Amino acid sequence: MTEEEYKDLLKRRALPCVPAKPSGVSVGDMDEEKPKRQKYGNRKVEIDGMKFDSRHEAGAYLMLMQRVRAGELKCVLRQVAFDLPGGIRYVADFVTIKPDMSIEAVIDAKSEATKKNRVYINKKKQMRAIYGIEIREI
Repeated sequence: MTEEEYKDLLKRRALPCVPAKPSGVSVGDMDEEKPKRQKYGNRKVEIDGMKFDSRHEAGAYLMLMQRVRAGELKCVLRQVAFDLPGGIRYVADFVTIKPDMSIEAVIDAKSEATKKNRVYINKKKQMRAIYGIEIREI
């Protein structure tokens, strides 16, 4: 390929691609960025500068924080990762710590649909078998 042929090729590639058939999308539609629909229909929420994957998870956090203020719990940890065999990682929504600094529970905010997710069910079984931890779903 000569230098002129190469430059010509680059020029042709720089041209915008035009679809053969109209796509039905107008320029006005492209300017607006619509929020992507979540798989299970959840909506992200922000409370006190913390982002939650769903309103259900945010409500669970507020309920747990009431228990902290009442003195029933020492603290609540969010998004705690547990390593499982095979390079798998389970991330719990919450881990609650009692005043004596022992773990009270590993908690996951789950809807009826997400409770049936096969990957989640397998991770839940592995947590029980390996760590002896029973995940509490709320």
